[in-house]
Amino acid sequence: MLVFSIVLSGCEPMSIMIKGDDCRMNGSFEKVKKGLPVNWYYYAPQTVPNGDFEIQCDSSLFKEGNISLKFLIKECESAGGWHSPGFFKEFKAIPGETYKVSFWVINHGCSFQVYLQTGMKGVPGISETVIRTEDTYSEWKFIEHDIQIPATNDNLRFEVNILSPGTIWFDDIRIVGVKDKSERTIYPYRGDEECE
Repeated sequence: MLVFSIVLSGCEPMSIMIKGDDCRMNGSFEKVKKGLPVNWYYYAPQTVPNGDFEIQCDSSLFKEGNISLKFLIKECESAGGWHSPGFFKEFKAIPGETYKVSFWVINHGCSFQVYLQTGMKGVPGISETVIRTEDTYSEWKFIEHDIQIPATNDNLRFEVNILSPGTIWFDDIRIVGVKDKSERTIYPYRGDEECE
């Protein structure tokens, strides 16, 4: 019993998430609770072991709506995943469907990557890099990528990793089914069953 409690007390979360009142993606980051846009997981200052950064909702610079997601990075590791600042979400997807994934970004000095991964819930599948760059974008840059979900998969993960210091903004993330544009594919289900 003592060993079990010691092991559990040493476990730290690798990300944080603030749950929204609905299951929408919140890709324009308009719904905010506790200082963060809801329904996304964040590699945040509380969870990234070797980083000095802030995650902000920026109402002075945005592409869609009235808010963008801003990362102000003073120091971070370049390893990616939970070792670096970023955010992600897994969505329940339709097997065999092709999704058009798009977003807008402004980048001042960061090296960053965005990738998509398919799979079954919790089991990784194929992974595609949408962008990996350190290019500066002083104005909003539109990024778009199509991905086909294999017939044996039903999950799609969207993940952003910020790999070097600088300031970067994201806004208007969309995931739209190419064949089926219904509400189900425009706002894919989260992997959380209670939202189905």
